[in-house]
Amino acid sequence: MKQTWTVAMINRKGGCGKTSSVFHLGGSLALRQGLSVLLVDADPQASLTQGFFGSAAAGEIPKRETLAALFDDAREPRPEEVIKATGIDRLSIVCASPQLDHYNVPVPPLTGEADGELTDALTRHAARLQRSLSEFLKEAAGRFDLILIDCPPNLHLCSWAALLASDYVVVPVQPEDFGAQGITQVQKAIDLAIEKYNPRLRLLGYLVTMHQKRLRVHSVYHRQLRGLYGDQVFMATVPAQKDYKEAVALHRPVSQYKPQSTAAQAVEEVARELLRRAEVVWQQPREFLYIENRMRKVG
Repeated sequence: MKQTWTVAMINRKGGCGKTSSVFHLGGSLALRQGLSVLLVDADPQASLTQGFFGSAAAGEIPKRETLAALFDDAREPRPEEVIKATGIDRLSIVCASPQLDHYNVPVPPLTGEADGELTDALTRHAARLQRSLSEFLKEAAGRFDLILIDCPPNLHLCSWAALLASDYVVVPVQPEDFGAQGITQVQKAIDLAIEKYNPRLRLLGYLVTMHQKRLRVHSVYHRQLRGLYGDQVFMATVPAQKDYKEAVALHRPVSQYKPQSTAAQAVEEVARELLRRAEVVWQQPREFLYIENRMRKVG
């Protein structure tokens, strides 16, 4: 296994299971696989943070102890100030806060180049913001086997910073029309990161979430995804199970809440496949995802 793997969970579509997947996968990787895992809540809604601590306690966390501190020019937070224990063995978190909204705005995907009428100062500032998460995780990486980043449902600063900080991307997809929307935009963003700013970035796969085998539409869309993307689609899926919601309500990953349940076993299958894929994909040459970009060779 590579020293530390960083995986961004990203989709421009909201409600496709990103946060739930990170929450329960983190628990399974720590409790079932014995890995030291860091979760990063990069969504201003702070749902992942609330999943562990509750909404009231999450709202009381000072900005200096959350991800927002990384984007604040007045602060240079150290990992020990921002990384918090979750109460689950081997599982830690960098919390989000609503103050992230101030920073999570559309920004030019630049890391130093001048573009149009942008001044050099603005360009350098944009570059610092976009690289802040990457620099922070470099400091923290030695303490963890795996880092999972929960991204917001857009491609603004927080998501872009996650792409620049990551080795891999997982795209959670709900197997329905609305759930599969936005994949093209995510592909283009990943391609841009690979080509210009983060050549180590690889797609780990498309992860089908909230899957109901009984629904024909879900089975049809699952087959269609495989027809389009082949083995880039995870074999394991995250089913629609009430146990996931019950576990979150108790602030516990399902692997701790109901370790023998179907829901816990399903997440464990995803976790194992994620680790297998990471080993294989890391050895493969980088490639573009968007069809028009795939017609060009990546350097």
